[in-house]
Amino acid sequence: MENTKQKFIGLIEEMLGQKIITFYDLKKYVKDLKDLTDPVFVKYEMEEWYKNMGLEHITGRKLSLSDCPFKQEELEEAYEKGEIILCIPEGIKREEFGKLFRLDSWALYDPLVTPATEKEDCWFRTSMSLTPVYMNSTGVDVSRDIEDQNKLNFSLERYLVFIGRMRYLTGKTPDLEYWIWLPRGRYDRSGMLIAGFDRNTNLNVHGWMPQFSASFLGARFGIPHIVNS
Repeated sequence: MENTKQKFIGLIEEMLGQKIITFYDLKKYVKDLKDLTDPVFVKYEMEEWYKNMGLEHITGRKLSLSDCPFKQEELEEAYEKGEIILCIPEGIKREEFGKLFRLDSWALYDPLVTPATEKEDCWFRTSMSLTPVYMNSTGVDVSRDIEDQNKLNFSLERYLVFIGRMRYLTGKTPDLEYWIWLPRGRYDRSGMLIAGFDRNTNLNVHGWMPQFSASFLGARFGIPHIVNS
């Protein structure tokens, strides 16, 4: 019976990964599943996740997230597209996120890496794909294109939360044997960070020239809530 259960779980994970089904599809078959399209619950669940992970213990401060800005229709669209909702709490430093998610790198402590600490809670949607997009693009082109679309470039801080959340939800590590640009923030003024995971799921971060491109190097981006004018 246990083997059958694991086979079904594996099949569901594969179908989710290939976007054949979405988390929103699964909701219809679980009577007691909380409404993942309710912004109030989304905020509550995200806040409890951080607390249960031990963020308040690490920072020594109480956590209270801002309201989830996405409407129910936006949340439905996100789940249908295979996206997750993230909130990067304001004031949390990269080394604190590293400790929270048990991810370590020289870049968490090096003063040459420009901090990209959020000044206010940053809510956004992003793809759950295990592989990045913008492959073989320079950091300059990636940064400009994402900004031109009014989307959010990833920082090291945002990337750490993305990895922690993906591991929590799927049990998998994205970007295995890939690198992604982290345009938000700088290394030694003119450099840009790239990050990814080796085959042993160890985090690797390097400072790189933003004019570089390679077939194994891509990017990720966040989709913020757009307030209608």
